[in-house]
Amino acid sequence: MSKRKSSTPFVDDTKKKKKPQAPGTPPGQPSEQVATPDQMVQMMQTLQGMLGAMSGTGQTYASAQPFTPQAPEAVSHEVVLPSTLERGIVHQEALRIHPLYDKLFLDLTGNMLGGVPKGCTITITGPPYIGKTRSALEMMVRALMDGMRVGYVVAEEGFYDENDSGRNDLFSRFLELAVQVSGLTEKAFRKSYDGSYVIIPNQYHLGKTWADFIRDYRFAVEDMGINLMIIDSINMLDPSKLNTVENLNALKTYNHDKGVTAIVIGQIKDTGLPQGGEALFHTSEVAIHFYTRAVGSNDEAKAWGGDVKYRDKLELVSARSKVSKALPFPIRVMMDEETGLVRLHPNQAAVYKDRLPPGFWEEPKKKAPAKKKAPAKKSTSKKTTKKKSK
Repeated sequence: MSKRKSSTPFVDDTKKKKKPQAPGTPPGQPSEQVATPDQMVQMMQTLQGMLGAMSGTGQTYASAQPFTPQAPEAVSHEVVLPSTLERGIVHQEALRIHPLYDKLFLDLTGNMLGGVPKGCTITITGPPYIGKTRSALEMMVRALMDGMRVGYVVAEEGFYDENDSGRNDLFSRFLELAVQVSGLTEKAFRKSYDGSYVIIPNQYHLGKTWADFIRDYRFAVEDMGINLMIIDSINMLDPSKLNTVENLNALKTYNHDKGVTAIVIGQIKDTGLPQGGEALFHTSEVAIHFYTRAVGSNDEAKAWGGDVKYRDKLELVSARSKVSKALPFPIRVMMDEETGLVRLHPNQAAVYKDRLPPGFWEEPKKKAPAKKKAPAKKSTSKKTTKKKSK
């Protein structure tokens, strides 16, 4: 098959190329000098520069722009100059919200800090039924009584039983605990504090994503003024459990920016480590970790003394803190039989008793509920005049 020839070839090789004629040279006569394309461009730029100088505008035409030097693009930099920072060393403040956790942290002198570190992201990890959720509800009650505004993120169970199926739901258990801790009746507590906390449901069966959670979290902080957040639990915000550490780090950064104290509950694996591993401890500024340890020998049982025997299981809690000191040894805990709340066990290891800070065994004084500020009275300084009757 023969190839079809193009009727309009791109190049006609049958004709010889002619040299360009110089301007002003008659056709057919050879030219001594021919202007190259580069010379033409230079001439155009020179002419444009002369015209711009005469007009005073210094205008550069579009045809010359590819040949003019371009100014480098502005690059934004975010740096902090220490010379602009007014505040220096800050003594870590305490937030008194739990009679057990408040005893685990120390100031720089070794005395009790008086509460959990304020303005931090605090993780509480441990096995099931150790009292993590109940502790979170108790902290919520105490914070409300101290005048704080609280947000509670529910990711593991339904907070309120919409179907009225007879289940003692989380809201019911919260009110029971609130009555125990505050000493108020249910009606009085709800009248005083129902407007001071918000519930953020984020169960995975609702189809909520991490983006949905962040949107609701930001709304509660930025629009509702929430300054204490409780998350139960960080693992269930991402059921895949693949992004626990990254999620916690993002939360911590945001909480720093907004001055929020966050209590973050985490689950543990069969190995005893939290979901996310040791990295979860490193990511949070403050870590409270519950665990169970079996007494391994008679000598260890004697070291604990009291009712402890060989092979008994002890429930312990340890604390770590980047912003303050913490007790460098574990503390034995128990669940109060009447209230079901986590408390100090009266029997601590003899080897640690001499190292406990002053006031460790003192019961915290009950705080009076924070009083709401009365609205400012309107000024009545305006004088009134009576019209005289005619």
